[in-house]
Amino acid sequence: MDTSLQNITTDICEFLKENILADGIEVNPELSLADIGVDSFALMEVVLFIERRFGLTFPLEELTPEVIESVGSLSLRCSELMSQMS
Repeated sequence: MDTSLQNITTDICEFLKENILADGIEVNPELSLADIGVDSFALMEVVLFIERRFGLTFPLEELTPEVIESVGSLSLRCSELMSQMS
């Protein structure tokens, strides 16, 4: 499995488009998740997806406002956590 930052970002964007967001909502890694309609319940779905997809346990204390700001910031933190595991 490719766990590069680009792959993580792409997978999260695709998950959001297919499972969370309304049709026609574009996902850009730099857009605020709140601005595209991701609420706290949807965010937990994203975290569960990340954990299943990448075999990563995402500690709740890691879900800071800075980390959950955008797909880009969330992907970056995921990549950092995965590099710590290896």
